[in-house]
Amino acid sequence: MDGTTRRQLTVQERVLLHLHDRHMISDAWDAPIEHSQSGVSNAVGVHRRHLPRTMRRLEESGLISIELRHVPNVKRRVQVYSLTNKGQNHASNLLESIIHWNVETDDGLVSLSTITTHSSDVLQYLHPTSNLYESPSIGRLAELVKVAYEDGILTSAEERLLDTAAQELHVDRATLERIKQRISNDDSNGFEARLIRTALMTALADGFIDKNEEKILRRLAVESGIDNEAYSTLVERTISECLSLEERAYFGAMEAINWVVDINNSFIDDLRSALGIDLAQHERLSTLTRAKLN
Repeated sequence: MDGTTRRQLTVQERVLLHLHDRHMISDAWDAPIEHSQSGVSNAVGVHRRHLPRTMRRLEESGLISIELRHVPNVKRRVQVYSLTNKGQNHASNLLESIIHWNVETDDGLVSLSTITTHSSDVLQYLHPTSNLYESPSIGRLAELVKVAYEDGILTSAEERLLDTAAQELHVDRATLERIKQRISNDDSNGFEARLIRTALMTALADGFIDKNEEKILRRLAVESGIDNEAYSTLVERTISECLSLEERAYFGAMEAINWVVDINNSFIDDLRSALGIDLAQHERLSTLTRAKLN
């Protein structure tokens, strides 16, 4: 078979492959996270503090340009990198050479070109960064994802929090999605909770949790080894996802007073009027409290 067996890529080569198919708009105000110091370090598996030396050498060789731009959710301008024409040609030649390397697969040695020819995919194949702790930024983000998945679900609020954290840590969305996929697919992480959440969503399809559904849900929790506190949190989050903003606000207010105030109380009447909650909605929302293990 033609080609040479794979070797370890140098840091400079990994940087060139990462930037090869990424282009910044000339004279633009901002730049994608992937072009920033953190974005590059995460992609090539090098700690941020070790990257500047490599980038200076590439700049001195005329292969990259360095400038200051804004990146999402960072107030001050930061250094961003892009390939020069010389660097683009150099990276293209490097890629052309690499895709003819022989790599070991389940079917034996094959040419890398039969697997992928895209520079980013080649980089990921030869130097995978799927290790969640490949860099400090990815490690910190992975810990946040693990915490969010502790109850087996990822709420919309948690999704927004993780998106913001990823931007702050300069971790691109593709890497965040890989982290989430890796953790969510871990059989030891929240499988039982996800099962109960599915049952909860089914029970809530008609807006009510009747006594039989409540009994089944509680039995599932006990048999799955989910304690009362974890079950209560799971129920609260699932209910919250099924309610409108107005219903959520009303439900929270009534939960705070344990639903003990007379429905004809002027305060409750004003609250219902302000949120547009009718008596039928009040009755429906009040039934949802039965699903909790108090």
